[in-house]
Amino acid sequence: MKYWQKLGLSLLTVACLGTIAPRPAQANMFTQTEVDQSRYVVMAVPLARGGYRLLVVEQMKDTRPCWRESGRNPVVIDPLLTTFDFTGICGRATDSNGYSIRVAQQDLGLQYSLRIEQRDGELLLVGSSNRGGPRMVIGRTHGIQEGQFLKFHLEPTWRLTRRTYEGQVLGHVYFTNDTWEAATGSAPTPVSPVGTETNIPPATTPQS
Repeated sequence: MKYWQKLGLSLLTVACLGTIAPRPAQANMFTQTEVDQSRYVVMAVPLARGGYRLLVVEQMKDTRPCWRESGRNPVVIDPLLTTFDFTGICGRATDSNGYSIRVAQQDLGLQYSLRIEQRDGELLLVGSSNRGGPRMVIGRTHGIQEGQFLKFHLEPTWRLTRRTYEGQVLGHVYFTNDTWEAATGSAPTPVSPVGTETNIPPATTPQS
């Protein structure tokens, strides 16, 4: 348990130092490209102070596996990338500099935050509007195991894509839905967040 807590704190530190959001003028310049969903895992990382932080890991090369999955409802993630130098093998996105929401070809990095909420014995990955817009349920863990890294299963109309700029594929990952109706139509009654501050953007320069 102490190992997970230390790792969670480490990820939190990196995220706090690296949280950057795109400028409004640049948001509409980005497009998206499809990716192999099996090369990514979206997980909830337990924090020592309580709550969870969002982490997205990509298997960039097959030199060594970046994670291992076990169990069902929920699926527990063993983050193998913490046991070796994963440079060039595993990609990692820990904050709003690395991921954001995109709906109907619109980049919502400034309008929506990604949050983790607990409801009815599971964790929900939720898009929460900073400007009074509708709430979006993006993924769920189908269960809880305290102190473990838990896999988010994306809802059927959601997928991951990569940000592109003038034909160049960037490192930024989008949680993508093709329509507003599909993105917001099945959201349950809003619940209180459990100690997460994911994707709270300061006004600074963007990074791909």
